[in-house]
Amino acid sequence: MNKYQKITLLVGAIILLLVFGKTITKIGFSAMALMGKGLIIIVATLLIISFLKKAGKNK
Repeated sequence: MNKYQKITLLVGAIILLLVFGKTITKIGFSAMALMGKGLIIIVATLLIISFLKKAGKNK
């Protein structure tokens, strides 16, 4: 399978979940939202740490 087939398969699976599994998608979206918030916090923390390290080296 090439890249476009994988993307199409993923989009199709998401559409099926949206159409047929409202409770499943509610659980999935809440889990994805929690993971998204966690990822944002981790990325922001890493950016702040790298920025502070660069600022410390410049002084």
